[in-house]
Amino acid sequence: MIRNIWKEPFFMIGFLFVAGILLFSFYHQFVMDNKIYEDQYIYNAEGTPIDKAPFEPSSKYWFGSDRMGVDLFFQLVSGAKYTLGIAFLASLLRVALSFLGGILLVRLGRTLSFIKGLSQSFYNVPAALLIFFIVGPIMKAEAITFWEKVFFEMFFIVLIAVPNTAILIKEEMSLIEREEFITSAKLIGSSRLRILWKHVMPHLWPKLILIYVQQVIAVLLLLAHLGILQIFIGGTTMREFAMQFEIPASNSNEWSGLLGTYYYQLKLAPWLVFFPVMCFALVILAFNFMAEGLKRATSQINRGRKRGKRKEMDINQPIPNHVSFTFVSKQRTG
Repeated sequence: MIRNIWKEPFFMIGFLFVAGILLFSFYHQFVMDNKIYEDQYIYNAEGTPIDKAPFEPSSKYWFGSDRMGVDLFFQLVSGAKYTLGIAFLASLLRVALSFLGGILLVRLGRTLSFIKGLSQSFYNVPAALLIFFIVGPIMKAEAITFWEKVFFEMFFIVLIAVPNTAILIKEEMSLIEREEFITSAKLIGSSRLRILWKHVMPHLWPKLILIYVQQVIAVLLLLAHLGILQIFIGGTTMREFAMQFEIPASNSNEWSGLLGTYYYQLKLAPWLVFFPVMCFALVILAFNFMAEGLKRATSQINRGRKRGKRKEMDINQPIPNHVSFTFVSKQRTG
């Protein structure tokens, strides 16, 4: 499957786009010392101020700046590694826990209908609102440290998707276990662990990779929604925006925090909201490209396996011998 993935143009487009963003973000961190330009005034050659922040998008400020003169482009570059890193890690934990849950559900059997009904009851509840009511007070508590806040939010981001994803993986495993080669392996006395590792997993890996990419997309969407609701990774601090007026701000430059921070400046500087939303949209589109490439690679593998089975059936079929072949008309006349 790995070879087929790299031959898919959809997957390569999405992969190169995401990899390029990550590489540039790490380059900004370690080579450019994570420097973010900040200047409240633009001066002419004589040193006279000619413009004041917030600055509109231009050749100097590609994505514009906020009212403090902070360059939005480099803020997004700095926060890319945190946003994508959180999405990668949370999705990995989601799939890993759901895989273990799927194995458990396969063994439970009859109790599966009860678990399905329980998980579907949470399916219609928006995940962002559920996390908002549970994690919101924790994010604003000053007594809780930065990493404790990160742990709490990550815990609920992962946990909220495990039941439905576990059922999905269980269904995929059940479809594979209905195949004839699984029945043959059971008949010859193979253990459950051997059947899982040697027979089920080679067919399940492509599905797990696709589910992982889909979970990355789901986590990115969830982070964007949480940013609008002022739930930022690592906590929310209130900063002075104007006289007797404060706005929520993220403790890092991750994209959901920037989106929630600049949401209050939408009328003042609409580009501050447009570009974080655009970054989320482009990255999600890139992962959708990757998912489409994975689907196409998987379908090619399935078609190849079907062709291989047909060839084996043709080879195993006995070739008729014209000597032993007797026409019915001759049998009647004889």
